[in-house]
Amino acid sequence: MSWRFSRFRVADTLIELRTGVLFRQHRQVRFDRIQAVDLGRPLLARLTGLSEVVVQSAGGKDSHLKLSFLTDAQAQQVREQLMALAGRSDEAAGAWASAADEDAGHVRADASGLTEADYADLPAPAPVGDRVLAIPNSRILQSVLYSGPGLAIVVAVPALVVSVALGVPEMVAWLGPMTLAIGSAHLKRLTQECNFELVHQGDRLRIRHGLTDLRTTTVPIHRIQAVEVSQSLPWRLTGWWRIQVNVAGAGTGDAETQTVLMPVGNREEALRVLTLVHPGIPRDAALAALEGAGTAHGFVTSTARARRLDPLSWGRQGYAVLPDGLLTRRGAWYRAAQFVPHARIQSLRLEQGPVQRRRGVATVRLVSTVGPVSPAVAHLDETDAVRLLNEQVVRSSRARQRA
Repeated sequence: MSWRFSRFRVADTLIELRTGVLFRQHRQVRFDRIQAVDLGRPLLARLTGLSEVVVQSAGGKDSHLKLSFLTDAQAQQVREQLMALAGRSDEAAGAWASAADEDAGHVRADASGLTEADYADLPAPAPVGDRVLAIPNSRILQSVLYSGPGLAIVVAVPALVVSVALGVPEMVAWLGPMTLAIGSAHLKRLTQECNFELVHQGDRLRIRHGLTDLRTTTVPIHRIQAVEVSQSLPWRLTGWWRIQVNVAGAGTGDAETQTVLMPVGNREEALRVLTLVHPGIPRDAALAALEGAGTAHGFVTSTARARRLDPLSWGRQGYAVLPDGLLTRRGAWYRAAQFVPHARIQSLRLEQGPVQRRRGVATVRLVSTVGPVSPAVAHLDETDAVRLLNEQVVRSSRARQRA
């Protein structure tokens, strides 16, 4: 019944979807509001050769439009057509008519409302592009096990087995729920990040990932607002890094599909992705942000008065002003480097708690769009913090005017 009453139509300026039997729903997304067009292939859909087209709009996850399901070839064609129309939304696009009722003599090809003849008129899929990354599944599995919670599971599971064998209900009651909670979260991450592939296609990046639910996501490069390259303590032994980004229009619910550009990779792979997203970052400055300390390569670091507040990484925390944006770094055990273009900084905030006031230091927070990246420079000297705040306001204003 749901298939029988589902239709979509691509008009001159928008795509619309009508669904529902008893409760009707009519959704529209204008081409100039489309953020990305993704493909989803859950396990059962893959077994039957079907795909889901997800049209992501600027309104967030609740405003997304889903076409479930089309054949894989049709879904590929519809996605490429929508991306082309979204890229030139100011031009007139030919209207696609939805299928009429069956008694009018039209052939109903599928729930889309398009016939086979309509699909024949669609353009062929765009070229595959340049593959930037292809992460082996064995590395994905190792990265999950080498994390802090992953190591906890390695210890907890044998302890749980021993507790059951010895008949210690108190230990089972404590270890069981903890192991289940941590294990389910890591299993979800493992199934999402397997088969990871990053492809560069002109002005956009295409992310393909998933084990049981295979998804293909398109991220326009110009919508990336901030990028973070991070390394946990266990990954220091393997030299692995993780890259996450804030994407305009993508809410927190889209984090697993749009905001991870590299789930795990070595330093050279991390630099390759970082310079692909922001070509203006010099290699020596990027290396200093990832692994360096002190004031080399133009970095301004925390004052020595912050030693008691952050005894391990006070000499590493800081920022460097680049022509295109602000580069920040933090952490000694958990390392992180962040880059925010000047024009993409939404606002700035200076924070100073009572302990910071006594030490004469302050924190400058750079407010970006919703996402996993929260840029900040902690424990700067008060004078340096105020100067950064005032100068960055001017830099961001001029960059937005140029943009």
